[in-house]
Amino acid sequence: MPGDSHIWRAIIAKLKNADTLRYGRLRLDDIDRDLFNYHLKQLVDKGIITKLADKAGYTLSDKGKRKVADVLHTSDQADRLFKINPLLIVLDRRGNDMYVINQTRTSQPNYGIVGVPGGTILKTEPLLVGAKRKLAQETGLIADFEYVALTRRIVYKDIALFADVFFPICLATSWSGTLTTTEFGSNDWYPI
Repeated sequence: MPGDSHIWRAIIAKLKNADTLRYGRLRLDDIDRDLFNYHLKQLVDKGIITKLADKAGYTLSDKGKRKVADVLHTSDQADRLFKINPLLIVLDRRGNDMYVINQTRTSQPNYGIVGVPGGTILKTEPLLVGAKRKLAQETGLIADFEYVALTRRIVYKDIALFADVFFPICLATSWSGTLTTTEFGSNDWYPI
């Protein structure tokens, strides 16, 4: 992907602040022409850049526009410490009793901690889609969630930012499948 080549980054950076650029304005003067053409063709072939008809120039495709933030990612670690980790509350009513899934984590950095399942969703992944994916991945269950609340935790270590995490609380009251232990942890129903 574009992050793998400094030439790709430079080409995309030029198009980031332009609607369209003709070849001459897009061309990188410090890169051999054949090498530049090779990388430009790769970007077009991958659908990141669109070559306009009638030699009108080049522009970022919709796919390219979505990639710009990652391509131009800074070396500042603070933005990498920001995450969205939905907390997945799955309830099961058994007569007059209510149960919730708890997970005993079996991997770092939360090894041994007991709590509701959850985890980081992917960049650009819709919250409720990510919640459904994480539940299946971590417990073997399938459920549709609703968003109910949000909490945030900012952690500093030795006055440096260590983590900045949003925890959307997602609730499911119906589910399907069999609760299983996964690589993420041991899962069980607990009475509330």
